[in-house]
Amino acid sequence: MMTEQLIIIGSGPAGYTAAIYAARAGLAPLVLAGSVTAGGALMNTTEVENFPGFPGGIQGPELMDGLQQQAEKFGAKVMFDDVTEVTLKGHLKRVVTGAGEAYEAP
Repeated sequence: MMTEQLIIIGSGPAGYTAAIYAARAGLAPLVLAGSVTAGGALMNTTEVENFPGFPGGIQGPELMDGLQQQAEKFGAKVMFDDVTEVTLKGHLKRVVTGAGEAYEAP
């Protein structure tokens, strides 16, 4: 079992934003992005016109790629696997992926 400082489940805008902030704070977050729909619903969205900083709009996959790159730039680790089990009892929280890998974090 691998111990991480922080585990983020999901790779939509909220997941990557959390990863960016956590990585900049030195927490080296692990992002479990999902194996099929990594990037969330925006991966299937053509024109995103309501995301701050893009007054002319941006394509969903392009936006998500940029968020992933920025998170990784600051030290986030991104793994493309599904979460199949979460245990929230006790001091260490445990996450198991579809590949059978187990991770824990406080």
